[in-house]
Amino acid sequence: MKASSPGEPVNSLHQAALRQYSAHYERLSSTLDVAKFPRRTYKNMELMYGRLLDRLAAGQAVADLGCGAGFLLHWLSGRPHLRLTGCDLSESQAELARKAVPSAEIVFQDAVDFLEGKRDAFGAVFCMDMLEHLETDDQCFRLLSEVHQALERNGFFVCRVPNAANVLASFHRYLDITHHRMFTSHSLRQAFEAAGFQEIRFLPHRSSSLVANVRLGLEYVLHRALYLLSGYARREIYTENLVAVAFK
Repeated sequence: MKASSPGEPVNSLHQAALRQYSAHYERLSSTLDVAKFPRRTYKNMELMYGRLLDRLAAGQAVADLGCGAGFLLHWLSGRPHLRLTGCDLSESQAELARKAVPSAEIVFQDAVDFLEGKRDAFGAVFCMDMLEHLETDDQCFRLLSEVHQALERNGFFVCRVPNAANVLASFHRYLDITHHRMFTSHSLRQAFEAAGFQEIRFLPHRSSSLVANVRLGLEYVLHRALYLLSGYARREIYTENLVAVAFK
């Protein structure tokens, strides 16, 4: 998937939507300003990913693919010993990220093009809510393969995608016209293994809020009952999103 520069004609709905993606994102989100982002969300990021980042040494590089307005990078910048880079195919989103995290390098570029040729370059790569936007399965596979090549030995890849096992999966699938796929824990593992990853773990959703944790528990009970009634007794992950970490 190639990015179109501002002077090039837009020849697909996908490209047109990406050019105006910040407006769409703002309609779905409380804010595009990292300064106004809820502090509890950053606390949740620490609970989810803090121990992984503790594995990284001073000076190691971390990439955020599909960095959007820079919320994850802003949280990562709290660890100044890391070298941060973000890329996004929406120029408006990339510009917001530059303003939000001036210490990071932000590029307006296709993620595969960004990774190409960068072998053993990153201690960690994050890809949050981005795989679902790639237009073809082959592009998805190529991106995962490039991530595997770009990671240092023992580096890790953190990926968040919409979960097709959730009862609201169809709503989330069609909430955004640039969404092209969803995953279950089984199909996401399958894609990672095809790209060369061998050690793959799924991270449980964790929250600093008691109310949110109670909601997660009730959501699990509801989904478990529905799946058992449907005759699918195998244990599944039911949360709105899947979060996986894969090690090289």
